[in-house]
Amino acid sequence: MNAAFTHFIWIVVSSWWCLSLIIMGFYAGAVHLWIKRWRLIPQGEAPPLDPVRSGLTAIIPCRNEVGNLPKLIADLRKQTHPVEILVVDDGSEDGTARAAADLGVTCISSPAPGKKPALIAGIAQATTEWVATLDADVRLGETWAQAMLEAAVGQEATAVVGPVTLGPNRSAWDRFQALEYGAMMVWIGGGVHSKGLAMGSGANLLFKRSAYPSDFLTPAVASGDDTFALEAIQKQQGRLVWQGDPRAGVLTAGAISWRSLWTQRGRWASKTTRLDDRETIFIAVLIGTVQCTLLAWTLASLVLLNLPLGLATLALWAVKMMLDFRLLKQVNSAFKIHARKQDYITFAPRYLIMVLGAWGQILRGRVVWKGRRI
Repeated sequence: MNAAFTHFIWIVVSSWWCLSLIIMGFYAGAVHLWIKRWRLIPQGEAPPLDPVRSGLTAIIPCRNEVGNLPKLIADLRKQTHPVEILVVDDGSEDGTARAAADLGVTCISSPAPGKKPALIAGIAQATTEWVATLDADVRLGETWAQAMLEAAVGQEATAVVGPVTLGPNRSAWDRFQALEYGAMMVWIGGGVHSKGLAMGSGANLLFKRSAYPSDFLTPAVASGDDTFALEAIQKQQGRLVWQGDPRAGVLTAGAISWRSLWTQRGRWASKTTRLDDRETIFIAVLIGTVQCTLLAWTLASLVLLNLPLGLATLALWAVKMMLDFRLLKQVNSAFKIHARKQDYITFAPRYLIMVLGAWGQILRGRVVWKGRRI
């Protein structure tokens, strides 16, 4: 009986091992696709086009951003292409609206709580041909507006997705976040460029105002204004363009702690089940499955203290780390993160901690944004 039971256990473990390798195979295929797509994008600064004369309004929906808003407004006023600035105050409690008024910037109040109603109000107020959505905590160079409009006009776009990077990268914590966020940018940039993805960051998007899909933002979902808008434009046969020119990039700071990172990612994850983009849903499921697989093998090897099981677990971790290394090297090169060897080695376990923490925040109902529980 004992021999038969042992034989059965090893059949189960062997089957589990084969399934785990298949899962890693899917992950390897995804990494290969992301890198392949990214390398098809023209790299470096593009030669500036003739001066673009289209009007542009930068819409900044914000809540409690009195410390960041003046810096962004200063950046926008230095643009080589003139930009109208419109701040939409989402019930701030720190004097954000007053700060905007003191800086001589048009500021309106959002008609309802949340970023999406604020965006809709801002779009309705704007009168220029193009509108850009920016987060209040980003910084940008003086040619940002020119570069984004060059992509919009030159490629006859309906919407332009611009890169967002995290920095400065002074510590291992900063570099982990920069690498992880950069990996998302590689996936997004390559996917948009290849016409296979409708995704972007609301911290750096440009839209043709007349085509902005205000009716499709799904205000009931806490996050996802960027993705819902781009997905709607794609469904309406609009043209999405990735502008990877470094001049079009914006810089923002990462999360200050694990808890704030978990909360941020939990908020982002809340939109996934409401999307129609099959690739986005597939990638979300794949990433979650990979993390569950690693966690299950790790816990099993620690509980059972079985040498073959432990070796199998280490082998899976090694496969994941090698795949991550290939992707992260591309990210490091693309976004000048200046990662170190230890950043690559520790990335996989840190990423697992991030995913588990985000799930924990969702399950415990502790996802908040700007002081509001989601």
